[in-house]
Amino acid sequence: MKKNFLSIFFALLVLNFFSCGTTKFSPKNKFDWTGTYTGVIPAADAPGINVEVTLNNDGIYKISYQYIERGDDLFINTGTFTWNNDGSTIILDSKELPPYYKVGKNTLTQLDMSGKKIVGTFAGNYVLKKAE
Repeated sequence: MKKNFLSIFFALLVLNFFSCGTTKFSPKNKFDWTGTYTGVIPAADAPGINVEVTLNNDGIYKISYQYIERGDDLFINTGTFTWNNDGSTIILDSKELPPYYKVGKNTLTQLDMSGKKIVGTFAGNYVLKKAE
């Protein structure tokens, strides 16, 4: 009986050891990504666009845009989002808005329309910060 117990114990210990290495890091399972993110992104015909994105744990998002110095119009869109395969990027169900956002620690970075990082002079302006 004691021999069987030790064999089972060591087998479980080995399985536990190997399973620890299989958990892949991803923002989805590492960060507290739910909440509201804000920032000002570049605009072609205005000083910028105030953006606010809210992500809920149930896969629902709300995003609002307001052009700076272009009146008080507030554009709001809601819908659902999914995660990409590696759990680093959310994909909005919207056909009208940029759908890809990379999730970081207290940041949400808008990606281009094909899901790639925006590069160039204004790249840093596409990083939204999590509101406290």
